[in-house]
Amino acid sequence: MGLNAWHVVYEQLTPGRFEGGVEELWIDDGLEILRETGNRSVWTAGCNRLGMVSLGIPVAGGGAGMYCGVPIQDGAVSWLPGGGDFEIFSRERMDIVSATVSESLLCAFAAIDSPQTMEASWRRPFLRQQPRHAALLRRALIEIVAAVRRQPGLLEVSASRAAMRDCVLSLMLDTLSSASARPTPDLRPSVKAWIVRKVREQALASPSEPLHVADVCRSLAVSRRSLQYAFEDLAGMGAVEFLRNVRLNAVRRELRVPVACPDEPIAAIAARWGFWHMPRFAAYYRALFGERPSETRRRQGLSTLHGLG
Repeated sequence: MGLNAWHVVYEQLTPGRFEGGVEELWIDDGLEILRETGNRSVWTAGCNRLGMVSLGIPVAGGGAGMYCGVPIQDGAVSWLPGGGDFEIFSRERMDIVSATVSESLLCAFAAIDSPQTMEASWRRPFLRQQPRHAALLRRALIEIVAAVRRQPGLLEVSASRAAMRDCVLSLMLDTLSSASARPTPDLRPSVKAWIVRKVREQALASPSEPLHVADVCRSLAVSRRSLQYAFEDLAGMGAVEFLRNVRLNAVRRELRVPVACPDEPIAAIAARWGFWHMPRFAAYYRALFGERPSETRRRQGLSTLHGLG
């Protein structure tokens, strides 16, 4: 099949009309998401591209297949190094989602958190039971595919594309590393205060640009775990929530005082600030401000109409 990150052969093994297909989505040049579905037993074999590594998660598990001769169970995560050969048998139905990323991109992302993770992990294929990580990565990949299917223009918005990329890379790194088993960083109070202060300064210094955790970690040379620990201890919330709230406030400002077309769709404004999942964006917005984004815009429109805005 003509996929850009894979050379793959699919063979249907049970009779009946086949329904399903393959969706290949490129977030950027170094990150591909693949969703494979089918309503029949399928044997799949092939390899991924040299220089790219892949994490795959079965959406339909429960012992319904094998990966490289190993039975697939719910909560399984498969790893394939660049140029690696694989075989998958999907029994009765096929439903698999995967993320394939360039080695250089993932290594650069891992450089601060766990520089040894990739070197130790990418050399041979494996299948591991990691139910929590599998569920998080599976949900994120499926939601990204669904969001882009609904709004193809999301991939043309740099902030949305960056948010998707950082989300996937963070979850891939968490899945590959043993970060969850590492002890909590022992940071001095002065270091935690410095981290929180610098993040706030960066957020205020770039009010017109969305700021994500990966950006902060790179600029401050701190790990995501240290960043999270500092914010939880001093700010009473995680770094992800803090930066998300900063971006939500930016969306709110644009709804109240449009910087582009007054009739620009709310979804387009949200995407510009890195919110690509609209239902979750609306829920975050309402939880923070006590009203829906549409209510903010409608209230501002009424105020302007009556000369109050």
